[in-house]
Amino acid sequence: MTQRLYFDDARLARFMARVTGAREENGTAWLSLDRSAFYPEGGGQPGDTGTLRAGGAAWDVADVQADAAGEVWHLVRGGPLPAPGTEVAGVVDWERRLDHMQQHTGEHILANCVWRLLGGFTHGLHIGHEVSSIDVTLPDGRTSLSRGELDALEEMAAARVAGDAEVDCRFLEGEELAAAALRKEPTVTQNVRVCRIGDFEAVACGGTHLARASQVGQVVVLHAQPARGKTRLFFLCGKRAEAHGRMCRRALAEAGALLSARADEVPGRVRALLEASAQAAREVSALRRERALERVPALYMAGMPMPGGRLVAARLSEAEAPYLQDVAGALAAVPGVLALLCAPQGEKELCLFARSPDRGEDVRALLHAAGAVGGGRPDFARGAAEGPGALERAAQAARGEAPGR
Repeated sequence: MTQRLYFDDARLARFMARVTGAREENGTAWLSLDRSAFYPEGGGQPGDTGTLRAGGAAWDVADVQADAAGEVWHLVRGGPLPAPGTEVAGVVDWERRLDHMQQHTGEHILANCVWRLLGGFTHGLHIGHEVSSIDVTLPDGRTSLSRGELDALEEMAAARVAGDAEVDCRFLEGEELAAAALRKEPTVTQNVRVCRIGDFEAVACGGTHLARASQVGQVVVLHAQPARGKTRLFFLCGKRAEAHGRMCRRALAEAGALLSARADEVPGRVRALLEASAQAAREVSALRRERALERVPALYMAGMPMPGGRLVAARLSEAEAPYLQDVAGALAAVPGVLALLCAPQGEKELCLFARSPDRGEDVRALLHAAGAVGGGRPDFARGAAEGPGALERAAQAARGEAPGR
């Protein structure tokens, strides 16, 4: 079993160890050590990365996993594996470790705030590459939180961070464990390691943590959303929160400059612009529809006489595609009309066929003859065809001509 050095000192980034095992599987190489400061993935916290060196050889540590027997395995890249017994020098990627410790310790503080303010039970942690999250069950069964509740959580977390309580992690058993007053029951019954933060947080956890609450830095609660019957809460801590704040300030300053508005005026200005843009889009759409309908008389006159009325087969422009139904409906309102309309839409040909009530053709059959996929009623059908030629094929079928004539 590997001795896990981070249990005693989570700030340890350099150490010496001996290789106890090596294996290769599925094109990957793994080393086990008698002792390691590398944290293996678990509890929602990703495994550490870094390097191992022996003599003039070096290996990148790309992942760390623990097996059921407690052996810690290091996924290494960089050449032939060292033999068991070889002494190696390990270096943990400290920036990555510090980031994970800030997120993990901050999660303890935030989860405790969720419990105290909302009575929420936190099920787990996920430290993502950019954002971290916890899943929470709320006592009233809700799966979302208001902005006011998120702000209250953030304010309480900030107060906990400012209090700068000591973070103490140690293995407890017997009466000492029973008296620990944990926030939730441990998921293991042996080797229970308890993480305490001052006198307000105590929970079983095997991860790496900071020494004091103030080292978490800022805790930013981003948003919450439903997730499988629970509430998923997204947050940032430490350097991630600082970078997020800088990004938001830059974006807000740029938006304010573009809008000639103070920071607090930006949302209102943007809302007004969106409303104006939506209104303009509605007006443009109405004008385009009107223009398309103005073409109906000319389309009718350009149609081909046929028994019982007129065949109008026309290809409209891509800009007119949204108004095919309006144009077809206007044509079909004229007695004796069979309207076959097409318009390009990306790489496809949009087809919309309609007929006057006094005609007997089944336009769904014409749609099929055009090679389009779609459906509808005998008097109205729509679909899309791959490539050109759909209109010509439909018109031939309507005239009773053989394909390709």
